[in-house]
Amino acid sequence: MAIEYQLPWHLRKSLDLVSFEVIRVILLDGLHPVVVMRDKRAGSKRRWCVQYCGSGHYFSTLKAANDYMVTRNWIKAS
Repeated sequence: MAIEYQLPWHLRKSLDLVSFEVIRVILLDGLHPVVVMRDKRAGSKRRWCVQYCGSGHYFSTLKAANDYMVTRNWIKAS
């Protein structure tokens, strides 16, 4: 089963699943997980999106997205 279908309905309807592919879901609490997505569009300059509580932050590299999540204490530095 694809990751996006494992998301609760209220999250699925608020994400752009046509343009983005869900890569990872980080559960912080029951209502507001962090959703890491990759842009499917070929001409996109910022290929990575991190969504949390309805706000999206866009990054050119996965490393930049990971660094952002580390500073927010959503993941541990590797």
